[in-house]
Amino acid sequence: MTSIEWDFDSQQAATRYTVAQLIAEKNVPENARITLELFFIPTENPDTEALLKALKTFGYAAEPEQETLEGGTTRIAILVSIENLEMSADNIWLHEERTTKIALPRGYAPDGWGFVEP
Repeated sequence: MTSIEWDFDSQQAATRYTVAQLIAEKNVPENARITLELFFIPTENPDTEALLKALKTFGYAAEPEQETLEGGTTRIAILVSIENLEMSADNIWLHEERTTKIALPRGYAPDGWGFVEP
């Protein structure tokens, strides 16, 4: 397991800013039902199986996704999906913080989030 330092305050501030922008500028209604997608990429000594097991234990649906990077190298990223969530900064941050705390010690770091409206 890795002991990566992480700035949760900056991560939360970026999430709150992004959600406020989406609601204000893109006409995404607050509390609209969405499927939240959280993305995680490997850092040092990633343990994909342990991360998937831990996420499942905490009730998260997660799946590995093989990505091809520039130069042809591949990596296994993790996609976490949370269905039927109300669009709000508090809801997104709740799941973003929890999954980040699960992922970091298992060699994965957050790489953003997105959502799909049903």
